[in-house]
Amino acid sequence: MMTVGELIERLQDFDPQARVMWMSQPAWPFEWSIAGVTTRDEFTESAWDEDGNDTAIDTDGGEHADDVFLCEGQQLRYGNRKAWDTAW
Repeated sequence: MMTVGELIERLQDFDPQARVMWMSQPAWPFEWSIAGVTTRDEFTESAWDEDGNDTAIDTDGGEHADDVFLCEGQQLRYGNRKAWDTAW
């Protein structure tokens, strides 16, 4: 799983004015716009226990409040399966 730091490191070599899109489904690829960026904490209703733990986030299941999500926007067009071969 990629971290924010790894994503920033990979993106720093690209043109800052280049558009960012999302490619999904390698078996039947589509290109998508990105609607926005959020964290799990921003869309999870917190429920705190007496020890100060957020019970709405399942840390045992691998969920963390600072997990970052790129939210899918509009489907733009069909994609290309070769995108996964060139991703690093």
